[in-house]
Amino acid sequence: MEMTEEQMKWEFEQAERLFGSDGNKKAGRLVETKTGLIGRTYNNEDLINGKVRVYTDKGKMLCDPTTLKLKGFID
Repeated sequence: MEMTEEQMKWEFEQAERLFGSDGNKKAGRLVETKTGLIGRTYNNEDLINGKVRVYTDKGKMLCDPTTLKLKGFID
């Protein structure tokens, strides 16, 4: 089954939105820390000494990415 031009355009727009090619600096992930805090990360931020910044209601913290539970995506 081949895609129509309209379907292909829609798929391309969705991929751009999801992968941040439009420069969306607010895109990221909703995560839970090992202590149970809910926070978010930003896709455009680099790791710091192998840790990721997590923004919570209690402020910023650095967390080992392997200890975070993914709760959702933010675009």
